[in-house]
Amino acid sequence: MLEMGEETAKRIVNAIAVAIDGKPSSAKTFKSSPHKDLGSYSDWAQDDNNSKFDTTRTRALLISYLVFSGGRIPLLGIPIGEKWFRPDKWVAGALVKKGFFDVDEAAGEFVVTPAGWEYVAETLETHLKG
Repeated sequence: MLEMGEETAKRIVNAIAVAIDGKPSSAKTFKSSPHKDLGSYSDWAQDDNNSKFDTTRTRALLISYLVFSGGRIPLLGIPIGEKWFRPDKWVAGALVKKGFFDVDEAAGEFVVTPAGWEYVAETLETHLKG
């Protein structure tokens, strides 16, 4: 668990979103307990998600997830302080469809793939120039 409060985590997400996407993120879902209704990837309701968009919003949220998780993102949410931060369902689904996330059902995690790490490198090189 990361030792920070929800407001600090939201500031980090927004700072990354502004740097990459040009505006704060609206996708900051925190809950006081794990998102038990999302324990399996099938619970993420991705059958209707045909999103494979490569958007700056997707890039910014991926970087945020990595800051908080290191590349293994729990399906139940990333524990931060006394809260659980849930990745955006459509963004996570798009990252799976693009091959940037694998789903490790046994561990209950999204795992960033080598292609996903390349996407991260490209994002940082392209969008975080000083």
